[in-house]
Amino acid sequence: MKKFMKFILLTLSLSILLFGCTNNKSKVNSSDSNTVNSKINSESDNIINDTKDIDKSNNKEKKNTKDANSTSNNKNLNESNLNKNTNNLKKITIVIDPGHSSKSSNEKECVSPDSKEKKLKDTSGATGVSSGIPEYTITHKISIKLKNLLEKEGYNVILTKDNINEQRSNIERANIGNKANANLLIRIHCDGVDSPNAKGASMLVPEVKGYVTENIAKKSYSYGEKILNSYTKTTGIYNRGVVKRDDLTGFNWSKVPVVLLELGFISNPKEDSYLSNDKNYNQICEGIAQGINNCFK
Repeated sequence: MKKFMKFILLTLSLSILLFGCTNNKSKVNSSDSNTVNSKINSESDNIINDTKDIDKSNNKEKKNTKDANSTSNNKNLNESNLNKNTNNLKKITIVIDPGHSSKSSNEKECVSPDSKEKKLKDTSGATGVSSGIPEYTITHKISIKLKNLLEKEGYNVILTKDNINEQRSNIERANIGNKANANLLIRIHCDGVDSPNAKGASMLVPEVKGYVTENIAKKSYSYGEKILNSYTKTTGIYNRGVVKRDDLTGFNWSKVPVVLLELGFISNPKEDSYLSNDKNYNQICEGIAQGINNCFK
């Protein structure tokens, strides 16, 4: 009986001991499991955060790429528009006719192809009342500078004469515009009268006569008005308005739109001083060029 009791007690002791070991092992395993899970969760969080950072970086790169592409596209579009505008202007031909020459002609020519009335082919024009500079010198210098300015803007530009000594009849001048099929023939002149009080710039345009059709007359008036307004606004010279004429040989023989700009009166001391000064030619030509741009924009 005692041996049996000892056996029972020993069995219970072993059971208790085994139970405690199992429980401790379970606790240890649970603790290890928690630690492992914690590490896994931590690594998972790090991976998620790294993924978010990568996504942000990718999004930023995509945005930068998109912005760069947008900027590049805008630049290409602007360059394309600029090239397009320049190419369009190259198709526009402007003929510039510097008024008069250093030698007057005694020969005459018909004022119009449908008229027997005749006028001198070419004259030397007026002379500056205070500067003593002749009209043909002023008109020639301004015409050359205007040609250079218009060419830089993309126009095809032709001068009716290269120097002040070349004589050109008014019919010859008109025919240069006709042969070039010019979009505009602009004649550059200065006014001159006996009175020193006359002032201002004016624009002469053709009426229907000779080769001038209603369409040419209409375009000439529109172009002339725009050029005169721009010129007087830029220079500050008084605007005398647009005047229709049917008695000018250079008009009546023209088959293309034609205008004659009277820059101002060189019989007026103040305007003579302005028009004979080379320093003012940039301003003068910019005003005319902007007016031409307004005609073809």
